[in-house]
Amino acid sequence: MLHQHHYHGGLASLHCLSAPDPAFHAHYHSNMVTTAPPPFHFSPATYEPIHEVPAVIGKAGSGSADDAYRSRTAKAEEDRRRRRMVSNRESARRSRVRKQRQLSELWAQVVHLRGANRRLLGELNHAMKGCSDVCCENAQLEKEKAELNTKLGRLIQAQNTTTPGSSEPRDDSATE
Repeated sequence: MLHQHHYHGGLASLHCLSAPDPAFHAHYHSNMVTTAPPPFHFSPATYEPIHEVPAVIGKAGSGSADDAYRSRTAKAEEDRRRRRMVSNRESARRSRVRKQRQLSELWAQVVHLRGANRRLLGELNHAMKGCSDVCCENAQLEKEKAELNTKLGRLIQAQNTTTPGSSEPRDDSATE
């Protein structure tokens, strides 16, 4: 059986009560020379849970000791509260400084990355212009190659028609 004492919304104490176990009692008390009194049995009928803590059982003195104690505890509470407030302010200041430093570092990184991006875009544009120039030159060379192949083909055909018995092409440049 579990009983709880409550006061002012809090838990005052817990009591675990159970029926006595004869085997435990016999073992526990078997080594004792003197006879032990019978175990105490708590009757639930005589038990009344306490719902409130009594105010003050008895006052000794004039009460100035209580006032001094309350004053000291109130002053200690106020000191603790002030220390916490100062500590919280300092922590908040450190947090603001840390965030400002992080923000400055991020802005520096933004500036650096923007510069790197501009540089890389410049390099990319230069490479693309170079590629375009090479492609135009390549197209021009392909066109010239096609024209030269056409001329060569006409020359070979013209040579073959002028010398029907000769299988070797003539070198016309020597006669000129």
